[in-house]
Amino acid sequence: MNRSGNWRSQLTGTMLGQLQLATYAAVLLGFTGATTTGLWLSERSRLQVSEAELLATAESLADDLRAEGASNQAVILRELQDHSSVRTSLWLEQPDGQMILPNQDHLPMPRGLLQAAVAANPQRQEGKSHVIALQGRDYLTVLDRRLESGDLLWSSTEISGLASAQSEFLAWMILIWGGSLSASLLLVTLLVRRINRPLQELINRSDALTADGLQTAALPVPSSPEELSRLTGTYNALTGRLARSWSQQRQFVSAVSHELQAPLTLVTGSLKRVIRKAPELDPALMQRLQDAVEETSGMQQLLSDLLDLSRSDSGRLQVKQEPVDLRPLLAEVVRAQGLALGRDLCLELPEDSASTSVLGDAARLRQVLLNLIENAHKYSPPQQPILLRLLPDQNDLVLEVEDRGIGIPPQDQAHVFDRFHRGSNTSAQSGSGVGLSVVKLLIDAMGGSISLKSEPDVGSCFRVHLRRAS
Repeated sequence: MNRSGNWRSQLTGTMLGQLQLATYAAVLLGFTGATTTGLWLSERSRLQVSEAELLATAESLADDLRAEGASNQAVILRELQDHSSVRTSLWLEQPDGQMILPNQDHLPMPRGLLQAAVAANPQRQEGKSHVIALQGRDYLTVLDRRLESGDLLWSSTEISGLASAQSEFLAWMILIWGGSLSASLLLVTLLVRRINRPLQELINRSDALTADGLQTAALPVPSSPEELSRLTGTYNALTGRLARSWSQQRQFVSAVSHELQAPLTLVTGSLKRVIRKAPELDPALMQRLQDAVEETSGMQQLLSDLLDLSRSDSGRLQVKQEPVDLRPLLAEVVRAQGLALGRDLCLELPEDSASTSVLGDAARLRQVLLNLIENAHKYSPPQQPILLRLLPDQNDLVLEVEDRGIGIPPQDQAHVFDRFHRGSNTSAQSGSGVGLSVVKLLIDAMGGSISLKSEPDVGSCFRVHLRRAS
């Protein structure tokens, strides 16, 4: 059932399929119409030629009878015999209904032909022809005229041989029709696909278009057809405008992020200094200062993430590749963030004494951990701990950050690392959708990888694979 639906979709659901279907229908209709018309004209010509021969023979007989006198029975019989042949028969019908026939021994006439001819033309309409099927053969009969004597002149000729030739002609016509139709449909298919190829390329390039590829997204403009040339030109102009807009946006984000870093650092430092120097402040005021410190720290982290994204887009992101021991780094991050966030952070390290050094950038790894912990903290109940786990995995080390939060819906999991994407169940929490995209950016730059395992209302686990240092 799915195959049938897919077949129909390809045939009628695409412009290529519709164009092919319409062309096939037109070709089939044209071939069928031409063949049918040709066969009809052939059959009509066959009957006209036979009828013309009968009329010419009857005209000759009538002239000879007038010349020699139609009242002499012997003359009539002789003329009937002279003008008749094995395939053609002539006879006279007298006013009283009696038939004058040529010599039956010399020119045998099919039994029942006279009766059938008379029955086919009971009104005796002169010049009227009929095709009669008799004993498996076809005969053309014509009531030619009424002679001066009052006799009716009849003529008949067998057309079965012509019918056989017509059948053979029909068979050849069908064979030629089938071959020509197949060749035409094949040619149409190739031409339609060739015409559609630039459009398909435009579709594929549009589907694969990303922000990084805007600068090289332009397509060569075909010389024809005009509609496709205009469409390609419009596409190139659009991608050009998008490339300029994207470049300006990156420059703006980079400039704003860089300019705001210094004042935010100053504000954060000032707030922390006030908190340290004035412990006797009112508790409510102290809480407001703590909230201000957290908000400015969050803004600093967001600006740092945006700056990294901007640097990555412009090719200026710098990430070191040097040995980093994860044990002390994880212990320090867990201690500091546990105090800063006011919640339990649990750390599980390998029990053996194997090396826990990886290739990477210590500062960037710390940024990755902070983003993952912040993400888990934001979407987990305060009473639920956040677990950090370091595991060996062949030539890699696996770092897991696991929470017992709201989880990520299945439809959002494939896009969780996309820029500015937020899950459909995160509306109750503020956020920019930047943190996880920066995590993946930095992990990829260090030659690692990151994956996700999550279940709604159960929690999420981010697994970071890092290469061991040799």
